[in-house]
Amino acid sequence: MGALAATVDRLRGLRPEYPDVYAPRVGVPAEPGWTPMAELLPHVAEWCERARERDNPARLASVAATTVGGTLVHAVLGRVTAALVLERRAWDVGAGNLAVHGETELLAVRDATLLVLPDDPAADLPDAEVLPDLPALLHRVAADAVATLRPLLEGVRAATRYGLVPLWNSAADAVRSAAHYAPLYAGVDRDGARAIGAALVDALAAQGARVRDRGGHERLQWGTETYTVPVRAACCLYYKTEPEVERPSDAYCMTCPFLCSPDRRERFGAFVDGLTAGAR
Repeated sequence: MGALAATVDRLRGLRPEYPDVYAPRVGVPAEPGWTPMAELLPHVAEWCERARERDNPARLASVAATTVGGTLVHAVLGRVTAALVLERRAWDVGAGNLAVHGETELLAVRDATLLVLPDDPAADLPDAEVLPDLPALLHRVAADAVATLRPLLEGVRAATRYGLVPLWNSAADAVRSAAHYAPLYAGVDRDGARAIGAALVDALAAQGARVRDRGGHERLQWGTETYTVPVRAACCLYYKTEPEVERPSDAYCMTCPFLCSPDRRERFGAFVDGLTAGAR
C-alpha cells in the first residue's frame, strides 16, 4: 500500500458512516461528474445558481455563496487539514492535482505523492516528497491552497456579490473546524492539533489569503473533560436552508457564532457522548 493510500484509509475510518468527509479518492474515477479543479472556474457561476435553486427556499445569493464557497474550501483545505493534524502529512492541493464531483462534493487527487517530514516512516518511499520541517510543510500547503482557491472564490464573488473577506474567513473556519473535530474522532491530542490548525491559518494569511477574522473559541466543561470548541467568524447560513424547523436556532451548527453558550454546551456534550458510545 502506498503512503497516501494508508493516510486515506485512516481518514476514511474517522467517520465510517461518512468515509469521504475527510478522505479524498486516490486517482480520478472514470464515472461522469468529475471536474478538474484547474477547469472549475467556468462552472462556478452555474454551481452558485444551482445552489440558489436547491435547498434555498428564499433563493438568497448569500446562501448560494456560502454553500459553494464552503464546498470549495472544504475540498481544498478541510480534508488536508485532517491529515496534517493527525499525521503531519499532506497531499498536493494545487489545482492541477485535484478534481471535484459536482453532485456529491467528493474530492479526488491525481498524483499519489505524499508530502511528509524527515522523521516520517514513509520518508524513504518513492511516492513521498520530504519537506524539511512542519512550518515548511504548512507553508507549502498554504501557498498551493491560496493559488487554487483565489480564482474560485473570486468566481463566487462575481456570481453572488458576496464578499471575498467572509469567503476567506470561511476558509480559516474550515481549517479550525477540521483541526478540532478530526482529533476528537481519532481520540488523539487535541491541543497539538489546534496549534497546527492555527499555524496553517497563519500560513494562509502570509500567502495572501484575505483572512480578517479568525473566529474564536469557547471552553466547555463536559463530564471530567474541558473542551475548546471553535466558534466560526461568521454564520455559514445553513439554517436558512432548513425552513421546517420551529426556531432558526434549531438549525444552527455547533460552531455557529449565533448559538448561545448553554445550547452549544448541550449540543457538544451530546456529540461527545455519541463518540463515547460509539467507541464502546
